[in-house]
Order: sequence, then structure tokens, then C-alpha cells
Amino acid sequence: MKQMEIRLAEPNDIPDLCGLYNDFFIYNAGQQPQYYKPAAETGKYPKSVIDSQTEDIYVAMEDHAVIGFIHIAEEKTPPYDCFVPHKFAVVVDLFVKDNFRGKGVGDQLFEAAKQWAKARKLDYLELNVLAENEIGIRFYNHEEFKAVSQIMRYTL
Repeated sequence: MKQMEIRLAEPNDIPDLCGLYNDFFIYNAGQQPQYYKPAAETGKYPKSVIDSQTEDIYVAMEDHAVIGFIHIAEEKTPPYDCFVPHKFAVVVDLFVKDNFRGKGVGDQLFEAAKQWAKARKLDYLELNVLAENEIGIRFYNHEEFKAVSQIMRYTL
């Protein structure tokens, strides 16, 4: 693999991010077609994240092209007495182009997300992963994520 750079997304990355989000939507639709469908990202969503004070997108760059991204956001536990209060980071989205998977891109994006969360003095990283996404689950286990809850659905 050629020299890769991990950096915060910039407005000029939005067209590449739109293409990756479109691929991400297709990937999710393939995993759970009953809940996800392919869609076209217009750029409004990544722009809102880039402009945010509590969210960021890190991009993996190679040859001046975005080959992967991680969207991370600050959150906090609900203000109920039964919860131990925490400020934490949510990995909203992570996607790496097919031909770059298994080459350390996701590891480096996660390292950037960890540093982002540590700089904000957050307590932990959290994410959701589709139950059918075995590749993603293996990757997150490799990154030392542990399951703490499970979303279950009953179809009517």
C-alpha cells in the first residue's frame, strides 16, 4: 500500500465522502434489506458533521483520494438517576473501500477516533454494528470492543 494519511475531513472531501457513503448504504442494504436501502448522499450530511463542534469525520487518504472514513460524535448518558453519568464518543459510521480492507486503514481510523475522544476527556467509545456484519464484528472485537447491550426487534 502506498503512503496513507489520516486527517480531519475538509469541505473539499465532501464529493469523495458522498461516494463512500453511497457505497456504505449499498453495503448496509445488502446486510439488512428489510431495514436499509441504497440511497444517494448529497453532501448535506457530511457538511453538517464537518461544521459541527461536537462531531468530526476523519478520512484516510491515498493518492489524494478518500479511501475510508470514521464519523465520531460526543454523547452523554441520559440524565436519569439510574445511570452513572458519562460523556462518551459514538462511532456513528465507519467505512473503508473494499480494495483497502484488511490493510490497516480501519485500525488507523480508530486510532484517530481514540485520540479525538481522549483529547475531549471522554470516558469511552461506543458503536452499533449490524448483527449480519460478521466482518465488522470481527474487526470491532479485534479493536477490543465488548458487547454491553443488544437491540432486538419483533416484526409485526
